[in-house]
Amino acid sequence: MKSTPLVSVLINNYNYAAFLKCAINSALTQTYKNLEVIVVDDGSADSSREILESYAGQIRTILKPNGGQASAFNVGIQACRGEWICMLDSDDYWLQNKVDWVVQTANAHPKANLIYHRVQNVDRDGVPLGIPWPKRVYGGDLAPVVQRSGGWWPYPPTTALSFRRSFLKSIPEVPEIDFRTCADAYLADLAPFLGEVIGIPKVLSDYRQHSNNLYSGRSERMVIERYLLRHGALNRALETLGSTTRVSLEDHFPYQYARYRLGEGDRYKMSVVALKFPWNSVIQKSRGLAGLWLRARPTTPLQEARP
Repeated sequence: MKSTPLVSVLINNYNYAAFLKCAINSALTQTYKNLEVIVVDDGSADSSREILESYAGQIRTILKPNGGQASAFNVGIQACRGEWICMLDSDDYWLQNKVDWVVQTANAHPKANLIYHRVQNVDRDGVPLGIPWPKRVYGGDLAPVVQRSGGWWPYPPTTALSFRRSFLKSIPEVPEIDFRTCADAYLADLAPFLGEVIGIPKVLSDYRQHSNNLYSGRSERMVIERYLLRHGALNRALETLGSTTRVSLEDHFPYQYARYRLGEGDRYKMSVVALKFPWNSVIQKSRGLAGLWLRARPTTPLQEARP
Protein backbone atom coordinates (compact mmCIF):
# COMPACT_ATOMS: atom_id res chain seq x y z
CA MET A 1 0.00 0.00 0.00
CA LYS A 2 1.18 3.54 -0.72
CA SER A 3 2.26 5.50 2.32
CA THR A 4 -0.35 8.15 1.50
CA PRO A 5 -3.14 6.20 -0.24
CA LEU A 6 -6.46 7.65 -1.27
CA VAL A 7 -8.93 7.19 1.57
CA SER A 8 -12.69 7.23 1.07
CA VAL A 9 -14.92 8.70 3.75
CA LEU A 10 -18.36 7.09 3.47
CA ILE A 11 -21.17 8.93 5.26
CA ASN A 12 -24.62 7.37 5.31
CA ASN A 13 -27.48 9.73 6.10
CA TYR A 14 -31.19 9.46 6.72
CA ASN A 15 -33.07 12.44 8.17
CA TYR A 16 -30.14 13.70 10.25
CA ALA A 17 -30.09 17.25 8.92
CA ALA A 18 -29.55 18.54 12.46
CA PHE A 19 -26.16 16.81 12.63
CA LEU A 20 -25.11 16.40 9.00
CA LYS A 21 -22.96 19.53 8.67
CA CYS A 22 -20.95 18.59 11.74
CA ALA A 23 -20.22 15.13 10.33
CA ILE A 24 -19.23 16.42 6.88
CA ASN A 25 -17.06 19.21 8.30
CA SER A 26 -15.23 16.74 10.54
CA ALA A 27 -14.32 14.76 7.41
CA LEU A 28 -13.34 17.78 5.30
CA THR A 29 -11.05 19.22 7.99
CA GLN A 30 -8.95 16.09 8.52
CA THR A 31 -5.19 16.61 8.77
CA TYR A 32 -4.84 13.81 6.19
CA LYS A 33 -5.65 15.37 2.82
CA ASN A 34 -5.64 12.56 0.24
CA LEU A 35 -9.27 11.65 0.73
CA GLU A 36 -12.65 11.77 -0.92
CA VAL A 37 -15.91 12.32 0.94
CA ILE A 38 -18.97 10.44 -0.29
CA VAL A 39 -22.39 10.98 1.26
CA VAL A 40 -25.22 8.56 0.51
CA ASP A 41 -28.59 10.06 1.36
CA ASP A 42 -31.12 7.29 1.87
CA GLY A 43 -34.30 9.14 0.92
CA SER A 44 -34.29 11.82 3.62
CA ALA A 45 -37.49 13.83 4.02
CA ASP A 46 -35.92 16.66 6.04
CA SER A 47 -33.55 19.38 4.82
CA SER A 48 -30.60 17.00 4.36
CA ARG A 49 -30.52 17.31 0.58
CA GLU A 50 -30.42 21.11 0.70
CA ILE A 51 -27.47 20.85 3.08
CA LEU A 52 -25.70 18.47 0.71
CA GLU A 53 -26.18 20.90 -2.17
CA SER A 54 -24.28 23.53 -0.19
CA TYR A 55 -21.19 21.28 -0.31
CA ALA A 56 -21.14 21.02 -4.10
CA GLY A 57 -17.57 20.60 -5.33
CA GLN A 58 -16.33 19.43 -1.94
CA ILE A 59 -18.09 16.07 -1.63
CA ARG A 60 -19.66 13.43 -3.86
CA THR A 61 -23.35 12.99 -3.17
CA ILE A 62 -25.47 9.95 -3.99
CA LEU A 63 -29.22 10.44 -3.67
CA LYS A 64 -31.38 7.32 -3.50
CA PRO A 65 -34.86 6.27 -2.41
CA ASN A 66 -35.12 5.00 1.15
CA GLY A 67 -33.96 1.40 1.38
CA GLY A 68 -32.25 1.14 4.75
CA GLN A 69 -28.67 1.34 5.94
CA ALA A 70 -27.51 -1.81 4.16
CA SER A 71 -28.62 -0.49 0.79
CA ALA A 72 -26.86 2.81 1.50
CA PHE A 73 -23.68 0.93 2.42
CA ASN A 74 -23.81 -1.21 -0.71
CA VAL A 75 -24.29 1.76 -3.02
CA GLY A 76 -21.62 3.77 -1.24
CA ILE A 77 -19.02 1.01 -1.23
CA GLN A 78 -19.43 0.60 -4.98
CA ALA A 79 -18.76 4.32 -5.44
CA CYS A 80 -15.65 4.48 -3.24
CA ARG A 81 -12.22 4.59 -4.91
CA GLY A 82 -9.92 4.70 -1.90
CA GLU A 83 -7.74 1.84 -0.66
CA TRP A 84 -9.43 2.28 2.70
CA ILE A 85 -13.05 3.19 3.43
CA CYS A 86 -13.66 5.02 6.71
CA MET A 87 -17.29 4.82 7.79
CA LEU A 88 -18.99 7.81 9.42
CA ASP A 89 -22.59 7.99 10.60
CA SER A 90 -24.11 11.37 9.84
CA ASP A 91 -24.99 12.08 13.47
CA ASP A 92 -21.40 11.53 14.68
CA TYR A 93 -18.10 13.31 14.06
CA TRP A 94 -14.35 12.67 14.03
CA LEU A 95 -11.32 14.20 15.67
CA GLN A 96 -9.12 15.95 13.09
CA ASN A 97 -6.32 13.36 13.10
CA LYS A 98 -8.53 10.27 12.81
CA VAL A 99 -7.70 9.40 9.19
CA ASP A 100 -4.00 10.06 9.80
CA TRP A 101 -4.06 7.43 12.54
CA VAL A 102 -5.90 4.96 10.31
CA VAL A 103 -3.38 5.36 7.48
CA GLN A 104 -0.37 5.06 9.80
CA THR A 105 -1.86 1.90 11.29
CA ALA A 106 -2.68 0.47 7.87
CA ASN A 107 0.89 1.04 6.69
CA ALA A 108 2.19 -0.81 9.75
CA HIS A 109 -0.24 -3.72 9.34
CA PRO A 110 -0.50 -4.75 5.66
CA LYS A 111 -2.65 -7.81 6.50
CA ALA A 112 -5.35 -5.77 8.23
CA ASN A 113 -8.85 -5.71 6.75
CA LEU A 114 -10.41 -3.70 9.58
CA ILE A 115 -8.96 -0.93 11.71
CA TYR A 116 -10.96 0.48 14.59
CA HIS A 117 -10.52 2.78 17.56
CA ARG A 118 -12.19 3.91 20.75
CA VAL A 119 -15.04 6.43 20.84
CA GLN A 120 -16.36 8.95 23.34
CA ASN A 121 -20.11 8.95 23.89
CA VAL A 122 -21.56 12.47 23.79
CA ASP A 123 -25.07 13.85 24.09
CA ARG A 124 -27.00 15.68 21.41
CA ASP A 125 -24.98 18.83 22.06
CA GLY A 126 -21.58 17.13 22.16
CA VAL A 127 -21.21 16.98 25.95
CA PRO A 128 -19.21 13.87 26.97
CA LEU A 129 -21.11 11.01 28.59
CA GLY A 130 -19.24 8.42 30.64
CA ILE A 131 -15.87 6.95 29.74
CA PRO A 132 -14.54 6.08 26.26
CA TRP A 133 -15.23 2.62 24.89
CA PRO A 134 -14.39 -0.14 24.21
CA LYS A 135 -12.30 -0.22 27.38
CA ARG A 136 -9.75 -2.43 25.63
CA VAL A 137 -8.86 -2.85 21.95
CA TYR A 138 -7.44 -5.96 20.29
CA GLY A 139 -5.21 -6.63 17.32
CA GLY A 140 -4.01 -9.41 15.06
CA ASP A 141 -5.62 -12.66 13.98
CA LEU A 142 -8.81 -12.66 16.04
CA ALA A 143 -10.54 -15.46 14.11
CA PRO A 144 -9.87 -18.26 16.64
CA VAL A 145 -11.13 -16.32 19.65
CA VAL A 146 -14.11 -14.88 17.74
CA GLN A 147 -15.08 -18.38 16.64
CA ARG A 148 -14.82 -19.61 20.25
CA SER A 149 -17.23 -16.86 21.31
CA GLY A 150 -19.85 -17.75 18.72
CA GLY A 151 -18.96 -14.88 16.39
CA TRP A 152 -19.08 -12.12 19.02
CA TRP A 153 -16.33 -9.57 19.60
CA PRO A 154 -16.32 -6.10 21.23
CA TYR A 155 -16.25 -3.76 18.25
CA PRO A 156 -17.27 -0.06 18.40
CA PRO A 157 -20.01 1.69 16.36
CA THR A 158 -19.88 2.42 12.63
CA THR A 159 -18.12 5.74 13.09
CA ALA A 160 -14.99 4.01 14.43
CA LEU A 161 -14.72 1.36 11.69
CA SER A 162 -12.41 1.54 8.66
CA PHE A 163 -12.27 -1.27 6.10
CA ARG A 164 -9.84 -2.16 3.35
CA ARG A 165 -11.80 -1.66 0.13
CA SER A 166 -10.52 -4.91 -1.39
CA PHE A 167 -12.02 -6.78 1.58
CA LEU A 168 -15.42 -5.13 1.15
CA LYS A 169 -15.40 -5.86 -2.58
CA SER A 170 -14.52 -9.52 -1.98
CA ILE A 171 -17.46 -10.41 0.28
CA PRO A 172 -21.18 -10.78 -0.47
CA GLU A 173 -23.01 -7.47 -0.25
CA VAL A 174 -24.76 -6.59 2.99
CA PRO A 175 -28.20 -8.30 2.94
CA GLU A 176 -30.53 -5.35 2.50
CA ILE A 177 -33.70 -6.82 4.00
CA ASP A 178 -32.07 -8.23 7.13
CA PHE A 179 -29.82 -5.23 7.79
CA ARG A 180 -31.98 -2.16 7.26
CA THR A 181 -30.31 -1.05 10.49
CA CYS A 182 -27.01 -2.07 12.11
CA ALA A 183 -25.46 -2.90 8.73
CA ASP A 184 -22.02 -2.43 10.23
CA ALA A 185 -22.58 -5.63 12.23
CA TYR A 186 -22.47 -7.75 9.06
CA LEU A 187 -19.12 -6.26 8.02
CA ALA A 188 -17.57 -6.33 11.49
CA ASP A 189 -18.73 -9.93 12.04
CA LEU A 190 -17.02 -11.09 8.84
CA ALA A 191 -13.78 -9.12 9.03
CA PRO A 192 -11.93 -11.22 11.67
CA PHE A 193 -12.31 -14.37 9.56
CA LEU A 194 -10.74 -12.88 6.43
CA GLY A 195 -7.77 -10.91 7.71
CA GLU A 196 -6.30 -9.12 10.67
CA VAL A 197 -8.23 -6.70 12.84
CA ILE A 198 -6.24 -3.87 14.43
CA GLY A 199 -7.48 -1.70 17.28
CA ILE A 200 -6.09 1.79 17.95
CA PRO A 201 -6.17 2.54 21.71
CA LYS A 202 -7.12 6.19 21.17
CA VAL A 203 -10.39 8.11 21.07
CA LEU A 204 -10.67 9.39 17.50
CA SER A 205 -14.40 10.09 17.19
CA ASP A 206 -17.41 11.16 19.19
CA TYR A 207 -20.47 8.93 19.15
CA ARG A 208 -23.59 11.00 19.59
CA GLN A 209 -26.38 9.52 21.71
CA HIS A 210 -29.85 10.92 21.19
CA SER A 211 -33.45 9.79 21.12
CA ASN A 212 -33.32 8.50 17.54
CA ASN A 213 -30.31 6.19 17.86
CA LEU A 214 -30.44 4.72 21.38
CA TYR A 215 -30.66 0.94 21.74
CA SER A 216 -31.85 0.90 25.34
CA GLY A 217 -35.44 0.18 24.34
CA ARG A 218 -34.64 -3.17 22.77
CA SER A 219 -36.32 -6.09 24.48
CA GLU A 220 -34.54 -9.34 25.23
CA ARG A 221 -36.63 -10.97 22.51
CA MET A 222 -35.45 -8.40 19.98
CA VAL A 223 -31.84 -8.99 21.05
CA ILE A 224 -32.25 -12.73 20.56
CA GLU A 225 -33.80 -12.29 17.13
CA ARG A 226 -31.02 -9.93 16.09
CA TYR A 227 -28.31 -12.37 17.12
CA LEU A 228 -30.08 -15.18 15.27
CA LEU A 229 -30.18 -13.05 12.13
CA ARG A 230 -26.51 -12.09 12.37
CA HIS A 231 -25.44 -15.66 13.12
CA GLY A 232 -27.22 -16.93 10.02
CA ALA A 233 -25.86 -14.16 7.80
CA LEU A 234 -22.29 -14.74 8.99
CA ASN A 235 -22.35 -18.49 8.43
CA ARG A 236 -23.97 -18.10 5.00
CA ALA A 237 -21.34 -15.57 3.95
CA LEU A 238 -18.52 -17.81 5.16
CA GLU A 239 -20.00 -20.71 3.19
CA THR A 240 -20.34 -18.55 0.06
CA LEU A 241 -16.69 -17.56 0.40
CA GLY A 242 -15.61 -21.20 0.55
CA SER A 243 -14.58 -21.12 4.21
CA THR A 244 -15.10 -24.19 6.38
CA THR A 245 -15.32 -22.01 9.50
CA ARG A 246 -18.69 -21.78 11.22
CA VAL A 247 -19.81 -20.15 14.45
CA SER A 248 -22.27 -21.59 16.97
CA LEU A 249 -24.71 -19.71 19.16
CA GLU A 250 -24.05 -22.34 21.81
CA ASP A 251 -20.81 -20.40 22.45
CA HIS A 252 -22.35 -16.92 22.11
CA PHE A 253 -22.60 -15.60 25.65
CA PRO A 254 -24.74 -12.46 25.03
CA TYR A 255 -27.26 -14.57 23.08
CA GLN A 256 -27.39 -17.25 25.76
CA TYR A 257 -27.65 -14.61 28.47
CA ALA A 258 -30.64 -12.98 26.78
CA ARG A 259 -32.33 -16.38 26.53
CA TYR A 260 -31.62 -17.04 30.19
CA ARG A 261 -33.23 -13.75 31.22
CA LEU A 262 -36.36 -14.82 29.35
CA GLY A 263 -36.43 -18.10 31.24
CA GLU A 264 -35.21 -20.14 28.27
CA GLY A 265 -31.93 -21.29 29.79
CA ASP A 266 -30.64 -22.81 33.01
CA ARG A 267 -28.01 -21.65 35.46
CA TYR A 268 -25.64 -24.53 34.91
CA LYS A 269 -25.44 -23.98 31.16
CA MET A 270 -25.04 -20.24 31.64
CA SER A 271 -22.21 -20.84 34.11
CA VAL A 272 -20.36 -22.99 31.58
CA VAL A 273 -20.83 -20.48 28.76
CA ALA A 274 -19.77 -17.59 31.00
CA LEU A 275 -16.59 -19.37 32.10
CA LYS A 276 -15.63 -20.18 28.50
CA PHE A 277 -16.39 -16.69 27.13
CA PRO A 278 -12.93 -15.33 26.19
CA TRP A 279 -13.66 -11.59 26.30
CA ASN A 280 -14.53 -11.27 30.00
CA SER A 281 -11.87 -10.90 32.70
CA VAL A 282 -11.64 -13.21 35.70
CA ILE A 283 -13.23 -10.50 37.84
CA GLN A 284 -16.13 -10.05 35.40
CA LYS A 285 -16.67 -13.79 35.28
CA SER A 286 -16.62 -14.06 39.08
CA ARG A 287 -19.14 -11.26 39.52
CA GLY A 288 -21.32 -12.63 36.76
CA LEU A 289 -21.37 -16.13 38.20
CA ALA A 290 -22.24 -14.73 41.62
CA GLY A 291 -25.17 -12.93 40.03
CA LEU A 292 -26.31 -16.09 38.27
CA TRP A 293 -26.46 -18.09 41.49
CA LEU A 294 -27.56 -15.43 43.98
CA ARG A 295 -30.48 -14.03 42.00
CA ALA A 296 -33.35 -15.76 40.27
CA ARG A 297 -32.84 -13.82 37.06
CA PRO A 298 -29.90 -11.37 36.85
CA THR A 299 -30.57 -7.85 35.61
CA THR A 300 -27.01 -6.69 34.87
CA PRO A 301 -25.40 -7.81 31.60
CA LEU A 302 -22.08 -9.61 31.96
CA GLN A 303 -20.57 -8.28 28.74
CA GLU A 304 -19.38 -4.74 28.21
CA ALA A 305 -19.76 -3.89 24.55
CA ARG A 306 -22.67 -2.99 22.31
CA PRO A 307 -22.52 -5.79 19.67
